[in-house]
Amino acid sequence: MRRIRFSLALILFALLAVGCSYSSVGHLQRQPWVLNAEQQLEMRFWRFSYVAESFGGQYRVKGRATPKTESLPADLGWIEDLWLAAYLSDDQGRVLAQDLRVYSSLLLDPDQGVSFTFTLRPDRLNRTASLQITFGYNMTLTPDEHYMAQETPEKKHAGERGAVFFAHEGALTRF
Repeated sequence: MRRIRFSLALILFALLAVGCSYSSVGHLQRQPWVLNAEQQLEMRFWRFSYVAESFGGQYRVKGRATPKTESLPADLGWIEDLWLAAYLSDDQGRVLAQDLRVYSSLLLDPDQGVSFTFTLRPDRLNRTASLQITFGYNMTLTPDEHYMAQETPEKKHAGERGAVFFAHEGALTRF
């Protein structure tokens, strides 16, 4: 009987904790939501150039993310995985809406970058709070294919893998 009560209490606590949690981007660089104006937001490893639009209760963000190669390892030029996210938040950093795009197997090209379109659909908006925009990413870089082609057959046969670089900036869950 004690075990059942303990289990029920634990489940109740978990449900309360989840019910009181929210996503926050208060720790990230953010900018005010400005419609139809070209803007740029710099993060640690990516630079986001974008235009924000509003239509029918939805919000759209179109633009291009370019890697800040001066901050990245020079010998890693292949994007194995890249997850880009856009977050619409209030002035306290509470996420009101978010969207995610996943890319894989791309050349890390600072001239071309990665184009994106995010659609943000907030459940509810507090009209008195100022809206803000920010971005997030998960990125895994590896040596590019040209570099991989130059590896010795012994290294390839041994199953050794070159260097891998991982970086992340994104929303946090708060309780």
